[in-house]
Amino acid sequence: MCAVIRSLYCSVAAIKSSFWLPVVLVLVAGSMLVFGADRPPQYWAVGEENEPILTRFHGNEQNETDRFRWSYPQATLFIYGYRGAPALIELRLAAPRREGIAPAQVIFTHQDGQLVTTTVAGYWRYYRFLLPTSTTGESFLRWSTEPYVASPDIRELGLALSRVNFLTTVERPPLSGQMIGWATLPLLVWWAGTLWRWDERLRNILTGLALLPAIGLASFPVGAEYWLPSLPWPWWPLAPVLILTIWPSLALYLQHLRQRITLQPRLGWLGMFLAFVGLIAIRCGVPTWMTVPPVIGGSWLAWTLITDDEEVSAWPVGRSLLLITGIALATRLIALDQMPLALWRDESRHGLLAWRIWTDSTFRPIYVVKDADLPALFFYLVAPIVGNWGAHAWSVRLVSALAGAFTPLALYWFASPLIGRRAAVLAAALLAWASWSLSMSRWAFPATLDHLLVLTAGGLLWRGLDPGQQYWRSWSYVVGAALLGGLAVYTYHTGRLAPLALLMVAVFRLGHDLSRWRRFWPHLLSAALVGAIVIAPLALYILNDSAGFNRRVGLVSIFQANDLTRHRPLDFLGEHIVRYGLMWHVQGDANGRHHLPLAPMVDPVVGLFLLIGLGLVWQARWQSVVVLFVLWLLYHVPGLLSFNAPHAMRTLGTLAPACALAGWGLSRFGSGREWQRWLIPSMLVLSLCFNLWVYFGQMRTNPRVYGEFDRVETVMAHIVRRAATPADSIQRVSVYLPREWALSDTVRFLTIDLPPAQQPKIWRGTSDDENTLVVLPAFADATEVATVLQALGPSAIEVFPTPTLPSGSEPLVRVFARGSAAIELMRAP
Repeated sequence: MCAVIRSLYCSVAAIKSSFWLPVVLVLVAGSMLVFGADRPPQYWAVGEENEPILTRFHGNEQNETDRFRWSYPQATLFIYGYRGAPALIELRLAAPRREGIAPAQVIFTHQDGQLVTTTVAGYWRYYRFLLPTSTTGESFLRWSTEPYVASPDIRELGLALSRVNFLTTVERPPLSGQMIGWATLPLLVWWAGTLWRWDERLRNILTGLALLPAIGLASFPVGAEYWLPSLPWPWWPLAPVLILTIWPSLALYLQHLRQRITLQPRLGWLGMFLAFVGLIAIRCGVPTWMTVPPVIGGSWLAWTLITDDEEVSAWPVGRSLLLITGIALATRLIALDQMPLALWRDESRHGLLAWRIWTDSTFRPIYVVKDADLPALFFYLVAPIVGNWGAHAWSVRLVSALAGAFTPLALYWFASPLIGRRAAVLAAALLAWASWSLSMSRWAFPATLDHLLVLTAGGLLWRGLDPGQQYWRSWSYVVGAALLGGLAVYTYHTGRLAPLALLMVAVFRLGHDLSRWRRFWPHLLSAALVGAIVIAPLALYILNDSAGFNRRVGLVSIFQANDLTRHRPLDFLGEHIVRYGLMWHVQGDANGRHHLPLAPMVDPVVGLFLLIGLGLVWQARWQSVVVLFVLWLLYHVPGLLSFNAPHAMRTLGTLAPACALAGWGLSRFGSGREWQRWLIPSMLVLSLCFNLWVYFGQMRTNPRVYGEFDRVETVMAHIVRRAATPADSIQRVSVYLPREWALSDTVRFLTIDLPPAQQPKIWRGTSDDENTLVVLPAFADATEVATVLQALGPSAIEVFPTPTLPSGSEPLVRVFARGSAAIELMRAP
């Protein structure tokens, strides 16, 4: 303890002349927060500007006398700006109900519990509420009532709201943890900059900027409280103070410990063993608090085995890449129509759009809002495959699978100038069989296409901006990069980051050398022009329908939260940072269509060497290789700014840079010592086996994976196709499905290439065909089954067994047959 106090005293005394800056700023911040303006009163009516934050509300409506908004049965009004002072809220509400329905009983609650239960009248009245507000977290008024449906309207309604008034209750807000936390921020920033030896000018600038939250809360209490994150009082500021206090002693101790470990390589191998055991234990369900410390500590110990320089060795790059590409193609094309074993409705919609492009010469979309909410490039690429070879699972998935299979080559092309040819080959290998990449490649979605184009464009741009490159080749490379980057915008929502990603590549390539910028500015101007021409059709579409273009992004954005208890964007952002940080090693996406539910997104090999690669980036933080780290961070942004975190599809762009960093770490780890040369092949084999086991083993048999797909619809479509191509083509069998199943996207796509007479018919309770099949879902009730059997007549029977997905699982459909051909068709193997 004495050493800690001494180090703290010395760090402050050494720069006592500048210590007055944070002290003065803390006093200023505290004074502004204590004596700043209270929340101003606000009077708002529906339809006016400056609307308070309301969640779970329908749109504005107008009757003969009032403009109002219906809430859902549960809705929330969020309250900001009181900073712990009591809030006096006045609402103009009504709850009209039809005659014979009891008046609405409404439960009002706030962040600390239930407030009151009361009856809301069927006519307009003012209701006034006095409730406490939180000093650090969210404050809200929420209400719940029984759902009300006003026929012929089918919406579930709660209360009608026409006006909200926020009234002032006190002259000054009470002293709170929020005030203390934001007032101490300048001191914490200055202290951190001092200990970590930032440039003095930068430290002082950041210390001054740390005053902005206090200024905002004092001047704009409502807006600032909404935009600032919740403070975890009392952990803030106590935890930062504790860390900064012990940091000098901790850093000195770790430095001495590292010097001792370096002299004992066995400790490095022990660390590697601990890290691997920890990563495998996570997958076995061991609690995170028990596994993460060995992973981090073991990686730190293993760091001592890394050599200072990359080993220069002759590698058969061509043959290695050929083998890697063969593995990538095989793992993505084998049984493509059987794994995933059924289509998902989005895949079917994409196939229907591709079929329409192929068959309808008037349909040439740029961006498809209805049924897809995606740019249209993917559909144009799928169209000739579906049009020529028919509507099948494999045909609609083929483009995505090929894009995923060739992405490792694109990664090698991009990364080899940055981390060396050997490390780039290792990166390509780790990406080729990554279970995350397999999951995203083997279903019909354009996310893989985006990153294939961006990585290829990045490699072209890096080489095009090489000062030693011939002029015309340099120009063609840069223009080609712009062309591919522009096409990437037409793939998936993450493609909007393509121009920014290529800009980052250019910035790191040209660096601080002004002569390079002067030399290559014509190339960059040409690239910008080409990119603008490529993107122009989409830009024109955005000008005409910006709401449609941004609809999907807006629905999932953290800035348009639909949560009943939280609404601050930075709170969601902080939570997502933690979730995406844990995604790699602890807990990944829960959606079985994207990956094995809740499993880490990468295997233990990539997980360990990714940590080592990030450490190498820290060492080389001013070199061009840092562009890989920047792109890794950049492609986290779509996930960080949207819900359902962690989301494997929105952050798929992080996988290739992560594999590059892991490949770099593995290459450096396995260099320099003869006894380490076995490490690289053994790690690659272990990674390959582990990922194949995850995807083709665990995911194939996991109900949370195959249950995410349209198994019932797929089986029904297979029965229809079987009837369309019977062994005896003279006899025709008609297949009937319930209306909602016959019109489902998956059934429509998988049967769209059949002649009209052989497509599924809607079951309307009767059939005149001699040979008839009626297919119902397995959960059909007894009444519906009896009706079908009665309509088909005494010769009708229920056929067993029925097709299942996966084979041997629970029945998905019930099939009723009339006529010998229909019965024979279902009993044929």
